[in-house]
Amino acid sequence: MLLELLPSRRKARFGDLDYDWEHSVDTTRSNVGFGTQFLAGVTARPYFATEPWLFEQIMQAIPADFSQFTFIDLGSGKGRVLLMASDYPFQQIVGVEFMAELHRVAIKNVTSYSNDRQRCRCIETLCVDARDFQFPSDPLLVYLFNPFSESTFAQVLQNLRQSIEQVPRPVYIAYRFTEFERLLAESHWLEEIAGSEQWAVYSICISKTKM
Repeated sequence: MLLELLPSRRKARFGDLDYDWEHSVDTTRSNVGFGTQFLAGVTARPYFATEPWLFEQIMQAIPADFSQFTFIDLGSGKGRVLLMASDYPFQQIVGVEFMAELHRVAIKNVTSYSNDRQRCRCIETLCVDARDFQFPSDPLLVYLFNPFSESTFAQVLQNLRQSIEQVPRPVYIAYRFTEFERLLAESHWLEEIAGSEQWAVYSICISKTKM
């Protein structure tokens, strides 16, 4: 609690308000209840919202026709990434969030969001454990802002691999804050196609998914 009072921590908490003011939504970390933040930190990772400039950077690095893809945000929190993704022409957008409080806020944000640049309005938010989520059989762009423990991330990747084995298709994984990137790098069915110090993008090697 004392660490939260440090200037650097306060900047991290309140430095992401511009997006909310511009779009009249509530996606910031600053007003997430302490209980929810504590529980999130114990069960997975604390909630942070993705920076718009960085999300755009990641999207520009992905060589895909988004109109053929479904966008999945695992650990979608209050839904900021869902809103930013809706500015791209995805077939549909799905958010998966375990914390009920964050999920409820995301629903309100998706309902109230309005942007002249919005190109996808088919947005669904689910309050489920990501380990139980069934990936749709469409081409996928899966986004993660380091939302899980290492063991949960490993299970989610295994579920994704099994889904791809059943229905081979293009899949990209965009991983923000690369704490557990080793799990991606050591997966022989994935290959890194872009990255920086803050994020990495992997795509599948369809020929290797059954090896």
